[in-house]
Amino acid sequence: MDKKDAVKKYMMLYMGLGMCFGVSIGLVFGRILYPDNMSMGICFGLPIGMYIDMTIGTAKDKRLSENIMKICRIEAISGSSDTMIYSLDKNGTEKEYRVTEKKMKAEKFVVNDRVAEETDGSLVSLESK
Repeated sequence: MDKKDAVKKYMMLYMGLGMCFGVSIGLVFGRILYPDNMSMGICFGLPIGMYIDMTIGTAKDKRLSENIMKICRIEAISGSSDTMIYSLDKNGTEKEYRVTEKKMKAEKFVVNDRVAEETDGSLVSLESK
């Protein structure tokens, strides 16, 4: 896999969450070990929380990287606000996904974008917009 194909969608998100939880866990940890200076625990909790959640995010990104597809066409569904997105996987098989109007606005799907399928079967954009 090339560096340009690497997915880093969840690693950064989870790393930020890990920092938030790490600070709070570090404060509790510091309060127990250093009752006079509870902020000393932050220097332990912050990197631990960041590392754990960054590992989780990297695992999710690796799973998405194995399933990269390219959008070949987008069609509106008549009588509905939903949209059908057709994508080609690495084997050339065309897959179709029904996407709600809300998800379409959030992800900003466009033809020729790289996308991947989540574990729940939903489509997620890998492009940064």
